[in-house]
Amino acid sequence: MANIKANIKNIRKTRKQHARNKGAITNARSKIKIVRQTKSQKDLAIAYKKVDSICAKGKIHKNKANRIKSRLAKAANQKAKVAETTK
Repeated sequence: MANIKANIKNIRKTRKQHARNKGAITNARSKIKIVRQTKSQKDLAIAYKKVDSICAKGKIHKNKANRIKSRLAKAANQKAKVAETTK
């Protein structure tokens, strides 16, 4: 444990930030999982918004956000193609 008051404050502050960041990322991951299961366009839009939000706040890297969105779109489009071929 730190002995200096400023370091003690930094530890408290870091713990709060970590909890806030982890909550936002967990929320986005749950939305991503929903899209992977349902593959609906409505859920895809919600997941895009969450991913863009955490990316804008600097919680994940821009390239990671783009990769996640690309994979979600690819999965949703595959479901649409399967639905068209079965008709």
